[in-house]
Amino acid sequence: MAITRDILDGRGGPARDIAMLNAAGALVAAGKAKDLTEGLELAARAIDSGGGADKLEALIEFTNKQ
Repeated sequence: MAITRDILDGRGGPARDIAMLNAAGALVAAGKAKDLTEGLELAARAIDSGGGADKLEALIEFTNKQ
């Protein structure tokens, strides 16, 4: 969980790079990006916007209520 939080909090490094490459591939496969370069840009924006961290917190709150 600490690695995920570090990535979503904007900490750079190999873990972020791998997460971004995985996200970029998924974005290309889903037709949301035309290539890995565009996918990497979209992934970086999504992480840096804080939206991913917000979604993680919402998921944690939801699962703790169950």
